[in-house]
Order: sequence, then structure tokens, then C-alpha cells
Amino acid sequence: MPDDPYLRTRALLGDVPLAALRSAHVLLVGAGAVGGACIEALARSGIGRLTVIDGDIFAPSNLNRQPFAALATLGRPKATAVAERLKEIAPGCSCAAIDAFLTDETAARLIAETAPDAVVDACDDVDAKIALIRESVLAAVPVWSSMGAARKLDPTALRVTDIAATQVCPLARSVRRRLREIGIAKGVRCVWSSEPARPLSSDGTLGSFMPVTATAGLLLAGDVLRHLSGVD
Repeated sequence: MPDDPYLRTRALLGDVPLAALRSAHVLLVGAGAVGGACIEALARSGIGRLTVIDGDIFAPSNLNRQPFAALATLGRPKATAVAERLKEIAPGCSCAAIDAFLTDETAARLIAETAPDAVVDACDDVDAKIALIRESVLAAVPVWSSMGAARKLDPTALRVTDIAATQVCPLARSVRRRLREIGIAKGVRCVWSSEPARPLSSDGTLGSFMPVTATAGLLLAGDVLRHLSGVD
């Protein structure tokens, strides 16, 4: 086993881009299915610092798709469990865990206090999404956002574009409208699916499929990493 855990990343990107990743700090909100996949890819690929915000705990229903969900983490706060796991799989990444839900009232403070180089929104709450995107734009911090990944089966239908180019996705439509109302029409990178949502199950359960949610998270991570490393 090589002494350098970034040997393969360095071979692909080069020393200068990798050094940029090692010095970068990413604030990520939502450590579930999409967010968990994004977190793991960012940490393993060389990001030096992560701040993970999530007020939820792991539940049995998370086991089908959330990368950090395991029997040992059930009932535990997601952000803390993620930070502990990263010590084992990406010891070169320093991860600060905030076990709280981001709100309209806390978004600006958290961005100001953590001073990230990039922000990733992988949360489900629309109000939190809007607050996080708004405060990131106001602080001139590049921001990425995940649109709807539930009720989808085709990971090849996922796209990464500016929010202005999103289509089909009802969540993206709602987020676009609310952002336009506060003067933000573009400048937010989004992962979204062109696949129409499948029907709800007969009991109303929101179905999710790991090939889609994990791909969405990896696409987010890839776009963030290319931006922060300066490699296209």
C-alpha cells in the first residue's frame, strides 16, 4: 500500500490542483443519500476541510441508499457519525460536524462563521435550500444544489447545469421561482433529473433508489472538485 493516500488523485490532477483541494473548505448541508455520496467523494478526493450540517439521525429506512447509514449508526446524529467515519476512510480530511438543521435564521451566521470556499446544498427542506443559496450568493461563495432525486430510476437522466437550465423537476421549478422572487435567476449549479417522477407507493411512501441518489451526489462532488482544483 502506498504511503500517499492521494497517489491516484495526484497522478490524474497534478500537484498544484491537488494542493488547491487540500487547502479547500466545503460546507455541506444534508448528510443523507445525495449528501452522503457527495461527502465521501469530496473527502476521498482530497478536500482538506469539510463542515457537515444535519440535524437528523440515521433510521432503518436509510439503509437502502445512504452511504453512512449502518447498523452501528442507527439512532445516531448523521453529522457526527459522518465525521467519525471520515477519520477511518479519509484521515487527511478534517470534518467539523454540526448536529442541527439549517434554518433561515442560521444560514447567514453559519456561512460567515465557517467561511467556506464552496457550499453544497443536499437538504430536503425547501426553505432551508432557499436560505442557504441566498446567503451563499450574498456572500459571493460558489454554491451547488441538489434537486429532486426521489421517485427516479434512471441515473443516466441526471444532469449538472445552472439552475436556469433545469427542466421537468417540480422541486427545481419551485426553487427557481422562489429564487427569482429574491433576485437570483442564475449562478447556482444544480444536479437534476430529466426523468419524470414515478408515482408514489400505495401507502404514500417516497421511494428512493441508491443508483440515482448516489450518482447525484457524485455528480455534485465532481463538479465541485473540478471548480476548486481548477481542472476541467
